[in-house]
Amino acid sequence: MARFRYRAYQADGRVVSDFLVAGSESDAVRDLMTLGLTPFEVTETGAASARTPASGAGRQSPRVLAGFCRNLASMLAGGLPLDEALKLLASDPEDKRVARLSSNLRASVLSGRSLAEAMAELRSPPPDYVIGLIRAGEEGGSTVPVLNRLAGSIDNELRLAEAVRGALIYPVILLLTALVSIGIILLVVAPALEPVLESSGDNTPAAADWLMKASHGLRDSWPVLTIAPLALWLVSMSWSRTAAGRRSMSRLMMQLPVAGPLIRDMESARCLSSLSALLENGVSLVPAMEIAGQGARNPLVRQSIDRIAGEVRVGVRLSDAMAADGFMPMAASQLAAVGERSGDMATQLAHAATILESRSSRRISTLTTLAGPVMTLALGVLIGGIVLTLLSAIMSVNDLAL
Repeated sequence: MARFRYRAYQADGRVVSDFLVAGSESDAVRDLMTLGLTPFEVTETGAASARTPASGAGRQSPRVLAGFCRNLASMLAGGLPLDEALKLLASDPEDKRVARLSSNLRASVLSGRSLAEAMAELRSPPPDYVIGLIRAGEEGGSTVPVLNRLAGSIDNELRLAEAVRGALIYPVILLLTALVSIGIILLVVAPALEPVLESSGDNTPAAADWLMKASHGLRDSWPVLTIAPLALWLVSMSWSRTAAGRRSMSRLMMQLPVAGPLIRDMESARCLSSLSALLENGVSLVPAMEIAGQGARNPLVRQSIDRIAGEVRVGVRLSDAMAADGFMPMAASQLAAVGERSGDMATQLAHAATILESRSSRRISTLTTLAGPVMTLALGVLIGGIVLTLLSAIMSVNDLAL
């Protein structure tokens, strides 16, 4: 499969420019004509996998991209031409990353490229759905609303990620404290009590005997127990960067009882929001789905969008394709059916994205609220059990002495 950039006439005479994935140039032309477009320029831009999110290492930081979109939208809304707005952003001394991005984009814009084309040619380009939205906004004359929508969407994702990280700080600190406490008990306290327990001979309680064996095991194998997790983490990180590793990790995460539905809802909401924005700015359904699918970070979500787009391409309704695929939440297919009946697919898909985002936020809030108390109780029981085991062993030795 190859990736083609095309320019084509719509039925109303408007010119549309976008990207398409097809097996060959003739297949691309046939697919475009099936969509009711009349192509007059089809150019191969490389393998389809060359710009997928899987190879997106080094892409623009979401925070930088959100700041750039917000500031550029404000300047364009104030009446500045694109090159002057980029020039002002490039001279901003307070945010050097946005300034560097603006400078690179301005050089391409001055050479005759559009903003979307300039972003696509960056050494570290943003996700394809961002480029597709900006291209659709430029061609539809709604660049400012698109940039504001992108900034708001990225800000929402950042706020959600920061909320999760903030909620996990306390459980992580609690876990580290518990591990240190258990280590001190097994490496310091237990060895100090070992001579006392040995004096009791065969009368040592079974729990205390198990605790001493655990202490011996930790003291004898602590180098392995220290290096092995680090080595396992490095191997898993390297493996997860491969295509097979990403698919396996994604499949494993999706099968988890709580995290799986949460990840599916969050990724589906992101794709539906991007698809809604693309449709709202005049992009046809199948190309819009291909662009939105390329913006999915989870390979399984991306495969689901590709399957649904393939069904829609051959004439299946979007709602039926979503329901038959079974991967995306039911709310997506239900509201897609409403959009097909009302003729306002973009609004209904945006509503579905909002529903899934709200549901994800509630689940995350519930999980993070319960994580602290549950972990506190579990670790308290664990450490308390170890301490009680030591105390019971000491008491048994004192009873023998009497």
